[in-house]
Amino acid sequence: MDDVRQAVDAPVLRVLTLNASHGRNTAINQVLVSKEQTYANLDAIAELLAFAAADVVALQEADAPSIWSGKFDHVTHLADRSGYGCVAHGLHSRSWMSTYGTALLSSAELREPASIRFQPSPPSKQKGYVSAQLLWRTDSGTHSITVASVHFDFLRRKTRDGQVSEMVAGLSRIDGPLIVLGDLNSEWHTEDSHVQRLARELDLHAYEPEQDGLGTYKKTTGKRLDWILVSRDLEFRKHEVLPDVVADHFAVFAELAYRGQPK
Repeated sequence: MDDVRQAVDAPVLRVLTLNASHGRNTAINQVLVSKEQTYANLDAIAELLAFAAADVVALQEADAPSIWSGKFDHVTHLADRSGYGCVAHGLHSRSWMSTYGTALLSSAELREPASIRFQPSPPSKQKGYVSAQLLWRTDSGTHSITVASVHFDFLRRKTRDGQVSEMVAGLSRIDGPLIVLGDLNSEWHTEDSHVQRLARELDLHAYEPEQDGLGTYKKTTGKRLDWILVSRDLEFRKHEVLPDVVADHFAVFAELAYRGQPK
């Protein structure tokens, strides 16, 4: 922790989210990938993270040592290789074969980290989110920002309904700016969209939610399942889906500016 800054000092806050796919890249299943190839796949992710130079990175499908993905800590490896000194890793799914969840990597201190596991939803693996606070110093002052990395269930709408409710209950009392990043397994334009509901109930907004060409799953013209949602006191200065193929999801990057409390 000696090399971790107390705060991010910059006019914009750079954030990135990526479903790391258990280090398998685009392979069908991580069990079929050798340990050596898993290291190589994660090194490609680390290279992308180092190049993007986000202040905060949100990861999903981020493994602790697991039989199915090489028996080593993927998050620690990524942090070491990409130069992030502070890590918060929430282990939401635990079994003899696998232990994994969501994570935050930061160039500044992550304060009051918390890991929340959603209610079990077999046959799906258990999901959840990890949250923490960091200080961001801009010309307008020092702001305490809450950041959360989340993964919603892919299989059933009813399960996602409950997960949205759990997340809203956990974050609705947050005081100050809030950023939610992750794989929500939901598109904006679908009926009863879970990403729309999460944004509405936490009073968050997304970048051009109806825009084409921002797909994040398997191809940029495909489904937009990975999102960066921010509170009304933050605005998007930049937003892009990075084209690098390092997983079966694309990374999403944004630069955020602080604009103060909305009128």
